[in-house]
Amino acid sequence: MMIHRIELCITMVRIAIEFVIAVAEAVVIVQERNSVPLGFGAPNRISTPIHFSGFIP
Repeated sequence: MMIHRIELCITMVRIAIEFVIAVAEAVVIVQERNSVPLGFGAPNRISTPIHFSGFIP
């Protein structure tokens, strides 16, 4: 019974990791689609992109 619980926990952790990876990849895709080519942005816009570092509560 204990081994079954450990296997279930490992499976849930793997699913959670896959979910986080999928969300991070989706965020990168959205950032790439919404990025403005250099030289065409607003004058006050920062030219270097801000990297995704996690969720802020």
